[in-house]
Amino acid sequence: MLVGMAWATFMLLFNLYMRERGFTEGVIGQVLSMQSIGMVTMAIPVAMLVSRQSARGMLVMASLGVAGGFTMQTLVDSTPFILAASFLTGGMLVVAHVISAPFLMAHSTSAERTHVFSLSFAAMLGSGLITHFGAGSLHELLTGVTGSSLEAYRWVLLLGCSCAVVGSIVFSRVPSGVVGERDKPRGMREFWDTKGKLLFKLTFPFFLVGMGAGLIIPFLNLYFQDRFGLTPQTIGVYYGLVQASMIIGVLIGPELARRWGMVRTVVLTEWASLPFMLILAFTGNLPLATAAFLLRGALMNLGVPIANNYMMERVGLADRALVNSWSRIAWSLSWAVTTVIGGAMIEHGGYVLPLLLACGLYVASSLLYFIYFRKVEIYAGRPAESGGIRPTDE
Repeated sequence: MLVGMAWATFMLLFNLYMRERGFTEGVIGQVLSMQSIGMVTMAIPVAMLVSRQSARGMLVMASLGVAGGFTMQTLVDSTPFILAASFLTGGMLVVAHVISAPFLMAHSTSAERTHVFSLSFAAMLGSGLITHFGAGSLHELLTGVTGSSLEAYRWVLLLGCSCAVVGSIVFSRVPSGVVGERDKPRGMREFWDTKGKLLFKLTFPFFLVGMGAGLIIPFLNLYFQDRFGLTPQTIGVYYGLVQASMIIGVLIGPELARRWGMVRTVVLTEWASLPFMLILAFTGNLPLATAAFLLRGALMNLGVPIANNYMMERVGLADRALVNSWSRIAWSLSWAVTTVIGGAMIEHGGYVLPLLLACGLYVASSLLYFIYFRKVEIYAGRPAESGGIRPTDE
């Protein structure tokens, strides 16, 4: 949650800070892309280390690395150095992501897991709720104190970095064991030979969602500033409200997954979010755009922890870190490409086309997810031996 507060501060204010420093949307897209490239580069090496290194030490390193990377991006003015710092931040963020799902699986039972995954995701959303409500208001307060909006941005971002440092102290108290099988490491070649088809099915939908998200999600703060002239404080309130709606959705998710099954829950909630993206593309009405922003966020993200839980249930203990790494690679690689494209598209043509393309990619992702896994439904809270997994001929 503390590292999430650092992340949320940057998601809310860094684009606005970069623009005020004189950087274009195209350059901002490159910085965001470099962070994703850092994630892609580090994902597999981290997966190989999970079965050999203490989760505690890796999480402490990750939180300190995130703090250092974000601090460098805030303080340096050279574009190459900002890009390098963004790469470092991405590499450290992926450490926590790769460890998280296997860690939660190792410390929960089948009846608890959907709730544990949802609560973990809700904690991250809660960090965004706190941060988004507070960061925009703090920026306005510090602008009055310092007399400079740019300086106010810088101090708020540095305060966000300090949250990640505190997070490293909390991580130092988690269990110190490994979260994979120390004596049975699985290489990528061995896994691909035995379960390559399943790996593709589990990760390709993430790739498509990452492509769509990269086109528009990092730029929604700029969307509200450009289309409706909102201040950072108001944008922060909007982001806080969407975090609150997402928390409600995520906490409802386990009950839906228990009733409908994990696959149906992921697909149906993603489909339900699409009309609201279309509203964002075309509306010039601020209340309507706000409602669409809140509902889209809640519905699209409701299935995220459920999809992660489903992915972990489909593979064995020795493979979980590796599969989790590839899901992050699939997301980050596509995000790395489309954030550059999205930034350039917005700079030259506005927000409509990126939103429409994102909708199309989300439709493709959800359809493929349903086609791939409709015969292998898992119901939350029910172990396989009691009917949690429906038999399949796959």
